[in-house]
Amino acid sequence: MIPRGTGGFLLLGGLSPRDRKAILVGLAVILPALGWIGVVRPYLGGLGQVRDRVEAERELLARELALLESGPLFPEAIREAESEAARFEDRMLQAASGVMAEGEFTRFLEGAAFESRVLLEQIRSGELARGEDPPPGLSVVGLHLSGESDLEGVMAFLAAMEGSQLLLRVRGLALEPETARAASNGQEGSRQSVPTGVVKFQVIVDGFARLNEAGSGGENLLPDTSA
Repeated sequence: MIPRGTGGFLLLGGLSPRDRKAILVGLAVILPALGWIGVVRPYLGGLGQVRDRVEAERELLARELALLESGPLFPEAIREAESEAARFEDRMLQAASGVMAEGEFTRFLEGAAFESRVLLEQIRSGELARGEDPPPGLSVVGLHLSGESDLEGVMAFLAAMEGSQLLLRVRGLALEPETARAASNGQEGSRQSVPTGVVKFQVIVDGFARLNEAGSGGENLLPDTSA
């Protein structure tokens, strides 16, 4: 039975000493836990969030200050970037279509072969390997070449491609010295193959074109490689 005037709660004075001790021990355990859960832990969590936000703001401020300090250097950096982009563009085949780019690339290779004393026997279009995509914004013009010359001429032809202002990529190269049967004074079994000095070759080479489909008149100029 609940004593009157207690508001529905038992007073500790109405309990036995053993019960009072048990209640006090329980309160001593529960109250700190409730204080930790309800007060301390939320406070520490909020404090950690504030610290993280302050650190992020400090880093942002440091980047903005560094940006302001480097502001006077921006015009020069922009000019250097534009110059580098222009040099990169000069290494591209500028054409209105892929067919015209291939024609310009073919004429360049024919000129390099003529200067190197190389006879080009065949030039045909090539394709990218399966699963390979062209660089963004560019078109790949692939050609398969076959021809012959002496070793010096073949090496000069390869050097002309490597030293060209055009951006080229050699994806395949095969060399095969041509041989002939030497005279054997009527003894068929004694014939031997001797080198003729002629080297047959096959080359797979890619050029990169910046197609200008909106260009007028189909104008297409290669970079000046005479310098």
